[in-house]
Amino acid sequence: MSVQKNIKLDSTIQILPSEPTTELYASIQKSYDHFNQALFDGSLPKVIFTTQRKKNVMGYFSRERWVSIEGQRCHEIAINPSYVASSSLIELLQTLVHEMVHCWQDDFGKTGRRGYHNKEWADKMEFIGLMPSSTGRAGGDKTGDRMGDYPIPHGQFIHECKRLISTGFALPWIDRYTLKPEKSIENTFSPEIKALELDEALAEQLTEGVNKLLGDETFLPVTQSPKGRIKSRYSCPQCQLNVWGKPELDLSCNVCHKVLTELSGE
Repeated sequence: MSVQKNIKLDSTIQILPSEPTTELYASIQKSYDHFNQALFDGSLPKVIFTTQRKKNVMGYFSRERWVSIEGQRCHEIAINPSYVASSSLIELLQTLVHEMVHCWQDDFGKTGRRGYHNKEWADKMEFIGLMPSSTGRAGGDKTGDRMGDYPIPHGQFIHECKRLISTGFALPWIDRYTLKPEKSIENTFSPEIKALELDEALAEQLTEGVNKLLGDETFLPVTQSPKGRIKSRYSCPQCQLNVWGKPELDLSCNVCHKVLTELSGE
């Protein structure tokens, strides 16, 4: 005779949230896998993602930057977190796909000299729905050392952006110390964005600055010195003493014995 057992679940058991590092890189991996399958027929290799605060770039590709203990080599794609909050989601996705084209060219094409975006790279960009442009706007040069791009209306890239957003994709973690990219989409009414004919809800998700979507008060804008060093302002809550230094310093006022509050880089 079989005996049926009643199993009571322990209500004290909790499912712990993912680690922040895992959450962040999993979201980047998800977008890479999506675009790899949709735009490159899944042909791109596995890469290692990093977040790097490299001056004046939103991202970069570095061939075979990593090596395993077994001797395997792996490319790197880096995203600059300092620019994410002051950029839009579509800019971030453009940056990722831009670097994926570099990855494709390294494996299947012929790269130009270091840092040069040649015709082969430009043709592939245009084929997948991103128009290369030295200005990031219509009319710019299609090849050169420092290149931007913009989505082509009805192209593959913007179509796949819509599909990715429809899955609920979002970056789970954002760097609170923000810098403005040199080349960015100024607003949802730029000619290149208007030409995409996005519906209102999708336009807001893709083209509004991340800091606008999450609330400006969450973020701390920082300034750069003429040499490009990032600075933040620190203030004593009692005597209002102000000093400037790099972000995330632990400073105190010797007179008031108060910890200085880190403020925006004014």
